[in-house]
Amino acid sequence: MGEKLAVGMPLTAAEAVRQRINIDASSEANRGGVDMAFKVPEGAEGQRVVAYRLTSTPPTTYFLGGDLIVHSGAAKDKRLPLARIVGDIVVLGVADSSVAAQVAAGDPVTVDNSNFLAMETYHRHQVPGPDFKVWDQFRKPDGTPSYPQRPRLIGPDFVMATAGSLETGQFEGKMIVCESLWDREAMPWQADWYRERVREHLGGETDNHFRVWYTDHALHGDEPGQAEDATRTVTYLGVVQQALRDVSAWVEKGVAPPANTVYTITDGQVAVPATAAERKGIQPVIALKVNGGKRVDVKVGEPVEFSAIVAVPPQTGKIVSTEWDFDGSGKFAEGEPVAKRPMARMTVSRTHTFLQPGTYFPALRAVSQRQGDAGTPFARIQNLDRVRVVVH
Repeated sequence: MGEKLAVGMPLTAAEAVRQRINIDASSEANRGGVDMAFKVPEGAEGQRVVAYRLTSTPPTTYFLGGDLIVHSGAAKDKRLPLARIVGDIVVLGVADSSVAAQVAAGDPVTVDNSNFLAMETYHRHQVPGPDFKVWDQFRKPDGTPSYPQRPRLIGPDFVMATAGSLETGQFEGKMIVCESLWDREAMPWQADWYRERVREHLGGETDNHFRVWYTDHALHGDEPGQAEDATRTVTYLGVVQQALRDVSAWVEKGVAPPANTVYTITDGQVAVPATAAERKGIQPVIALKVNGGKRVDVKVGEPVEFSAIVAVPPQTGKIVSTEWDFDGSGKFAEGEPVAKRPMARMTVSRTHTFLQPGTYFPALRAVSQRQGDAGTPFARIQNLDRVRVVVH
């Protein structure tokens, strides 16, 4: 951004809460918790500088991170990390509180996001070894990098900081890797990369030690009851719970778990087959249609026919629940009766009428469970499918 501004006044944590400024999007106070929603921080915490009101509003931009550079005063030439901009207020990220307290009203500052912007293309200048196929787009035909390279790869540093070691695939036990197909932080292709390292180590014995299961429509983070968008995503916790049970049975009783998820990778994109029988793994698969297709245009009040085939991969469980969401609320308020004896494959249908014009994305969510236990809260494996209904 780079435009020079000036500090109008520092804002403490207590003042920010009083002014309803979101200083921490993950805090209980900003999620509206009953106990913390209106509590003003006291003592040293309340006096901690967390933001600054500027004398003018920075240029409007899509701001995901940057720095506040101070040009004079006690904090001259210091840089403070910024988390977000709210109008004429800049909110600090994880900043040195002693430096933040030195910034005073009238100090000229610059809101600078140049480092953050540079990070958006940093991967082009950090090309790793040939085993990372997704970087082939940044290599010349002879395999050398297309762009100038930084002197040090930072990827291994990040891995060491989070995992404590670099992944080599060299182990002798049993392992099931659970990866989400919609993961935005740990890319789905990374599970295949690790599988290749395991195969280099174990060779023909790989299937006796290792599995990888992909979970469709699942993200990176997963907190019970905190789905980012319940009509588009599902939890992966049931898959993890079942994987833990299967690893235990594999190690203690010699019972091999279900097969790897079948997949292909093209240009770094992981794709899985359309049916449960072909896809394998352990997640149910839904094929939902509306009036026989994936989209329909209808008039207000016109009946719409929905039908779906729900199936689980062979020998991985039974369907214990199916739920409809027609209004996009994510509540899945309309359940479909499941037979007293759960099945591995079933067809469900429903007629629905839309009373208001608009574009709707009705969804069907299904749950499978290895033992077909509809009452247990554990190892319930979800998936969903959606269609488009345009109502005129």
